[in-house]
Amino acid sequence: MKYLLIIFLFLVCLKIQAQSVYKTPSGKRYHLSSCRMVENVSSKLVGLDTINSCKLTPCKICKSPPKSQLEKRFNPEDKSVGTSVSVRCKGKTKKGTRCKHKTKLANGYCYQHTKQNSNSARSSQNASSSNKNTAASRCLGKTNAGKRCKRKVKGGGYCYQHD
Repeated sequence: MKYLLIIFLFLVCLKIQAQSVYKTPSGKRYHLSSCRMVENVSSKLVGLDTINSCKLTPCKICKSPPKSQLEKRFNPEDKSVGTSVSVRCKGKTKKGTRCKHKTKLANGYCYQHTKQNSNSARSSQNASSSNKNTAASRCLGKTNAGKRCKRKVKGGGYCYQHD
């Protein structure tokens, strides 16, 4: 039993040291990749030298590990490290087409589609339920031409024009 506990603690320590650390554009703190403050990441921090040179402190929201627990490492295959190159956004527009914006952000999404990075798995599962919800959130009023109003309303009622 003791050995299992020691092995578990060892693996947890490795997991903490292997986490990626990011700095936001206005950053005075460093964040884990799971933090909500990393939506518009400008750079991935490579090691303790970068953290010390920028005088960054750990994020209070994601509870980033202190500087003493971070490991110095550099992976040349990591695309987010080094000079940033503009790439086409991987996000999808409301029409379902691919976004045409260029981005230098490490996650490959432009400022409008950074939320799609974490929602991509969920959106494919909930596509049928979201189609039902969008029809219910339209105004229930009729236009002069006799067609249904296309304005979106909260709570499923009438828009300001059809009250």
